[in-house]
Amino acid sequence: MIELLDRLFIWLFLLFISIFLVLISILLPISIHEREELRVAMFGYPIPFAQQDLMITYGDYAVDYPHKFTISFSMLENVSSFYFYKISFFFSVLIVYIGLLIIRYLHNRFLI
Repeated sequence: MIELLDRLFIWLFLLFISIFLVLISILLPISIHEREELRVAMFGYPIPFAQQDLMITYGDYAVDYPHKFTISFSMLENVSSFYFYKISFFFSVLIVYIGLLIIRYLHNRFLI
């Protein structure tokens, strides 16, 4: 019984770690190749799950493309449109979770 609870705890812990890693991935910069791509900037890894209209925030900046942009959290200015795709988020968490399970399996199999 204790072994079953240990496994359940590890599986839930890896699930929370995978959700955390996927949510943190929103903060990573993305590369925009054309000015028009600012309207549909997609954030998140491994599958993009957050879309934001960066044209409101960065539309007036004159930069050379391709250029790296991050998600905009402007609290005092005009808030950019932000859309969250739940299915893409679910699949991103699933991919990271399976990857963590594989790493755990390989660690237990070959290193211990």
